[in-house]
Amino acid sequence: MTIVNVSPKGQLVIPSHLRRKYGIKAPGRAFITEKEGQIVIVPAPTDPVAESRGMLKAKQSLTKMHAAYKQDERKLEETHERRLP
Repeated sequence: MTIVNVSPKGQLVIPSHLRRKYGIKAPGRAFITEKEGQIVIVPAPTDPVAESRGMLKAKQSLTKMHAAYKQDERKLEETHERRLP
């Protein structure tokens, strides 16, 4: 455990070995939150768009999902047309 000083402005310095370990670069940004009575600091991504890639990844490709949807839709239309007088 490392002890750090807090300045009168509320600033603190994250030790270099922890900055290197967690990829916190200066100047940079980090998220800070409270969890279960502790303060948690998490490095903010440098490029949020690039970092979020794959976050909503589907189990199969969207092309296959769309083709299956269209096939189901055609079946429903055919069923509906058969019921019309």
